[in-house]
Amino acid sequence: MPRLVDHEERRAAIIRTTWNIIATRGIDNATMRDIASECGYATPGIISHYFANKNELLLAAYELICQHTDQRIARVLKSRQGLDALLALCFEIIPADEITTNEARVAIAFWQRAQTDEALRRIGAAALNGWKVQIMQCLNAAKTLGEVPRNLNLSHARSELINTMMGLHITSMLDPAEVTSSHQRHLLKKMIDRYRSSN
Repeated sequence: MPRLVDHEERRAAIIRTTWNIIATRGIDNATMRDIASECGYATPGIISHYFANKNELLLAAYELICQHTDQRIARVLKSRQGLDALLALCFEIIPADEITTNEARVAIAFWQRAQTDEALRRIGAAALNGWKVQIMQCLNAAKTLGEVPRNLNLSHARSELINTMMGLHITSMLDPAEVTSSHQRHLLKKMIDRYRSSN
């Protein structure tokens, strides 16, 4: 009997291959033919059964990266609250391990393309807005728990954290010897401790 094809797994494999090509060769070099070849297909025709064109594939790849980050955040927030939850959340966004570093390389490529692609911009903006909401929830919980002073400007703290993390995506790619995983984690921990120490 012919082996049944798991279409969801094949679709996910195509997306993972697309990530790898973008991370190592750049988004402009992620051609449908190269993606098909890396997947072991003789022609790009099989990919068209899952994605109508390259743009649709890129949208799916970017969306899935954002979903993966959100899933990791949801897991770490289950057993944490306040500043402990905030730090754990931040550690899932910054490129501080093999998985998140690879995702960051791909995300940066998408950010450039999103300047002129409204659909990509919407996906990125939705992810960013979700993180802002979760950061604010953690900060509000920290205030309720008495971990931070009542007069701490939570909006400013949220903006500082978001912009620092987005900046780390760029600087860790440009200067990986300086902006190491431990450096990123230390920087964010010191920032969050500063909110606490002013109490």
